[in-house]
Amino acid sequence: MKKSTLLIIGAAGNNGVATIEALTRKHGDSVVVRAGVRTEAKARSLQARFPSIETVIMDLDQPATLGATFEGVDKLFLIIGNVENREQHAKHAIDAAVRAGTVKHVVFYSVFGAEYESILFGRQFRFGEKYLEASGLNWTHLRTIFFQENFLGWADGIKQGALYLGVREGRFAPLNIADIGEIAATILSTDGHEGKAYAITGPELLSGVEIATRFAAVTGKPVAYVSPDEATTLQSLLSTGWPAWQANGMLELFEVFASNQAAVVSPDGERLLGRPLTPLSAYLASNKPAFV
Repeated sequence: MKKSTLLIIGAAGNNGVATIEALTRKHGDSVVVRAGVRTEAKARSLQARFPSIETVIMDLDQPATLGATFEGVDKLFLIIGNVENREQHAKHAIDAAVRAGTVKHVVFYSVFGAEYESILFGRQFRFGEKYLEASGLNWTHLRTIFFQENFLGWADGIKQGALYLGVREGRFAPLNIADIGEIAATILSTDGHEGKAYAITGPELLSGVEIATRFAAVTGKPVAYVSPDEATTLQSLLSTGWPAWQANGMLELFEVFASNQAAVVSPDGERLLGRPLTPLSAYLASNKPAFV
């Protein structure tokens, strides 16, 4: 029986790697994984880690070059990177999938609340969702929320005894990337997901104070919660190299959290995996050296 060929665009990023890990570990006998990346170095790195996969060099800024990338592809997991022209990248990839003529299903990586188009990130991803829906291809939207792994960017503050997170008293449910990868692998390797939009959150609603408490429990040191104002947060992000468009988009996201617009624990992830998702305390315990 011919194996299904799954193309992952954005394969070298954290979500792509997590998906490849889950696919090769759980479904390697039934699928061929093709990793789409931008550079030879990324291709070599992935091939060394996952010897059974195929790799292909591709560039979503050059749509005319995408034909070989999609040759013989049955399913696509489309992960658009952290670029300002996300809409254009989504359009180029979806157009290439249509031209290929073999793609039966596209799983589109998106963000929680994209359907409301209320913030920049939501509007960027919702464009891709709508473009895919209009393409004639079978589609599934995988809408994810703030990652537990993002807290690595706050590690310096944690080491100094404070969590600086501008979400005031709001609560949200941080999500583990390994869980996202396993969920994506499940959708790509099973049937019945066409025409569905899954909202994927972590398993527990947490406030800034509760997140700081979990850090303190794992590190064994006091961690205070501080919610800076928007100007301070913006300056902090810009000073660490964030482009202005992305930093301002993050401010919008923090306001969504601060006003409890994302204070939801979705059951979709647990239903798809048949198990509870990873709590923040478990992620922190596994990565304690990064925070002490």
